[in-house]
Amino acid sequence: MYRVVIVDDEPWALIGIRKLIERNGNKFKIICETTEPLKALEVICEEYPDVVFADIRMPDMTGIELMQRTRALERDVDFVVISGFADFSYVQQALQEGAMDYQLKPLDMEKAQEMLDKLYKKLENKRSTNDLSHYISLLEEYTEIQLILNSRFRHKPYKRYQVVTVYFKSAEYDEVGLLELESKVQLTTLKLGPKKCVFIINSDADQSGLIYRSLTSKENIVDRAGISLSSDGTNHISMLLKTSDIASNDCFVDRSRRISQYSKGKKNLVKQFAEGLIEALERVQYKNLKDFTSGISDFFTVNQLGIEDAVSLWNEIVMHTSKDNESSSRMMDFEFLDYSEMKEKFMNLEMLCEYVFEQLSYLERDQLGDANTKFNELLQYIDKHFHEELYLKDLSTKYFINVSYCCELFKKVTSMTFSQYITDLRMKKAVELLQNSNLSIAEVCKCVGYSDYFYFNKVFKRNMGSTPSKYRKASGDMNALN
Repeated sequence: MYRVVIVDDEPWALIGIRKLIERNGNKFKIICETTEPLKALEVICEEYPDVVFADIRMPDMTGIELMQRTRALERDVDFVVISGFADFSYVQQALQEGAMDYQLKPLDMEKAQEMLDKLYKKLENKRSTNDLSHYISLLEEYTEIQLILNSRFRHKPYKRYQVVTVYFKSAEYDEVGLLELESKVQLTTLKLGPKKCVFIINSDADQSGLIYRSLTSKENIVDRAGISLSSDGTNHISMLLKTSDIASNDCFVDRSRRISQYSKGKKNLVKQFAEGLIEALERVQYKNLKDFTSGISDFFTVNQLGIEDAVSLWNEIVMHTSKDNESSSRMMDFEFLDYSEMKEKFMNLEMLCEYVFEQLSYLERDQLGDANTKFNELLQYIDKHFHEELYLKDLSTKYFINVSYCCELFKKVTSMTFSQYITDLRMKKAVELLQNSNLSIAEVCKCVGYSDYFYFNKVFKRNMGSTPSKYRKASGDMNALN
């Protein structure tokens, strides 16, 4: 929800603009409407609104002067100028000062709505770009962390920091008022995808209890969330961001753990369990998938383990199979993963268990029908649906191909693993959209099948050598030269 200030010396004009804003649901929130430009400037200085609707001719201060004084204060605010005069010199001056649009009184609601849609899209694009940039800088500690936080917090910082990562059920979410915290608290939000938002909380005490209660009371809009521990100072911000995101994915292990606070993974315990698991499989002690899956599920439940431990289990199994040349040659799709890649590869712990069992139990292939024909059908399906959530286990079942054999066919036919094939299709489509469309980076992310803007940015950079925004700029510069 973007915060709006309206200033016009004619009260009836304020009413018209207010009605326009209110017609757009939760996209905009009016934080001030006034007939006094000086009052508007005061609010701009203190409340950091996203956009200001200003009359161009007002006593004491014109709309142009308000824009100039706002820029002098280095406030990043978009302006829409409203005027009763269709004078080209006014329009020209407003646009030269950086106004996003110029509307005539009385407002033509259809044209004004088009302007508002355009404004919302611009604000969304600007926010996603700025938020991602700040998130990466804080996560990778590229620049002075305190400077970034000072630019986002309005008041002198308190001593403690905490991070909450929230995934919403709908892309039309409103993060304002989600967390009900104590009075000595300030927070800033980073939007990292169509349904993902990160809250950085600055306070004088640990807010875990209040955060948990706030999130559990919003089950109608919150899909899942992760809460970091709290820490003094800014030195641990990167760690808080990482652990909060890890905790938000603990529902991978148990769907009932929709809201989870981070606890450190138990690598040594998982390593011992993995060794016993592999040994039992080799001795054919697990007679069926149900026993195998139940054993892992019980282990995770008893020891209160999360997705970080699931990653450790998977990577221990990968390490074991890589030592065995015979196993390694068969395990075409066994590769080390981090927790974000784990979520892309498997829907949940149960699916991971099924996959491991089928790969390591050395069952004879039992193909139903012509495997090559079925595999071609599978590839055609992926080519049309790569932007959706796809899992190899589901597809192999759908096309009656043993999952182990399916992995071999991917390597043989495409020279890629299943995961690599999906990523390749998504990257090619992303490149096409970045070069040939006006979609924002966030919209491209969504179109090619990623719900997490940060993860899309990470995957694109790994595969294409630069971030999506830099790639688009470089492509535009190249086209200009041609």
